Amino acid sequence: MGKRYSFICLAPVFIAVFAAQVHSSPPVMKEELSNIIQVFQRASEGHQETLRGKLLVEAQDGSLLLEDNQQVLHVIPGKSVTHREILDEEYLLTPKELGQEIVAELPAGFTFLTTRHYVICYDTSLGYARWSAALLERLFSGFHAFWSQAGLDVSQPEQPLIVIIFSNRNDYERAAKKEVGDASHSIVGYYNQLTNRITTYDITGSDSTDTTPSQSSHSVGIQILRNPRASSLIATLVHEATHQLAFNAGLHARLSPTPVWLSEGIATYFETPDLTNSRGWRSIGAINTTRLELVVQQFTPGLLSRLIANDKPFHDP
Repeated sequence: MGKRYSFICLAPVFIAVFAAQVHSSPPVMKEELSNIIQVFQRASEGHQETLRGKLLVEAQDGSLLLEDNQQVLHVIPGKSVTHREILDEEYLLTPKELGQEIVAELPAGFTFLTTRHYVICYDTSLGYARWSAALLERLFSGFHAFWSQAGLDVSQPEQPLIVIIFSNRNDYERAAKKEVGDASHSIVGYYNQLTNRITTYDITGSDSTDTTPSQSSHSVGIQILRNPRASSLIATLVHEATHQLAFNAGLHARLSPTPVWLSEGIATYFETPDLTNSRGWRSIGAINTTRLELVVQQFTPGLLSRLIANDKPFHDP
């Protein structure tokens, strides 16, 4: 079996931090939940900082969980809040504004494109970015159709979903290390619950492929799928994009404890590539032969029970 590619759905320690800030006093601002507020807080050296966002949760000690208009979650300790007020103004960014703000924070050379449901920020070729966008849109449609047919009322995201694609491994690792630490050396992509973004890179090295901006995503896809690493690329994109969709469709809640077998199981169920299709993916629940071989090799009696009982087998196999 070839090289294994690892995936990670980043669940920051803010879950524990926020939970630890809950005390016995009751919330005092329930009527403001889901409203847009501006929070003034004490920062280091006596400075004051302000943050605007949607109020999602208020802990019993006054600590706040806010989501800003770039979809980033902020945990604000109650003791640092000096003042807050409800705002009556436009909160959401347009897809173009969202792309512009994110690209401004990324290294030089990044640009973005928008689709119906995504903002793709990239420094790869335009042809590769378009192919990735077409794959993601296909997954989006398939994901929502699947759960709808299963009888679940999944929700649509309020804003476009954000995907960041680096053109090479070195630049990706340099950026990813700030979020996942040394794990950046062993993973090829991840979804971050805190930022609600997917970050990955083009593991096929398709920028060396002779593609032009005028080429369709179909023709670019055919070229990309000739690469022996295409299967891993598609599994990465689909796996992490499925995590992102699940957390934005109401199946999971960001920063809330979710059983690993459930979140990883859903992502794995959707990820299987189809290299006979120019977009690289079209089926849900297909057998992933690479992962099946791994399960056969590592299976021991009682494995399924242990996986469902707690998350320990995933962290200490």
